[in-house]
Amino acid sequence: MTREELLAAAVKLVAAFPVLRWPLAGALISIAADAFDVIVMNYVDLGGGGVRDYHAFDKWTDLPALITFFVSSLRWSGRDRRVSEILFFTRLAGVASFEAFHWRPALVVGANFFEVWFLYLCVRDRWLAGSDLRRRLRAPTLTVFIAIKAVQEYLLHIVGLLDRYALKDVLTQVLAAFRR
Repeated sequence: MTREELLAAAVKLVAAFPVLRWPLAGALISIAADAFDVIVMNYVDLGGGGVRDYHAFDKWTDLPALITFFVSSLRWSGRDRRVSEILFFTRLAGVASFEAFHWRPALVVGANFFEVWFLYLCVRDRWLAGSDLRRRLRAPTLTVFIAIKAVQEYLLHIVGLLDRYALKDVLTQVLAAFRR
């Protein structure tokens, strides 16, 4: 591993553990840390050669977070737990297919909806329990979470957004679009 890869992997590994104690806060920390490898790839030069194969590196270094999310989800029961298990193993199959066949659509077919489900359940249990209004917000909340993740997976793995453009270029274009 290069120095840059070691740095990004260490940050993602350390950020995965708070999920076990504080599921929602830990998940948010871990998801923020997941973006760190893109920042390292685009902005950090420790003289080690950078992040070489981003997609493979990202999927391998996502595994600690995926596993801690899964361990945390084992506290749930019934449908919540069954859906978590199915989505977790679907993601693992998608990553394994991508690694075995280097077929990027496998990352969309096996999209990380497990992470979305995990976040949804944490938000649901924290803020969407109780009143009728809160219960009615559950389906729209889950729909928004899934839509955001589906667009992200499509842009990254089918369109190859960060393959052709540096993060700085993408951010500049997004900010320019909002200024119009």
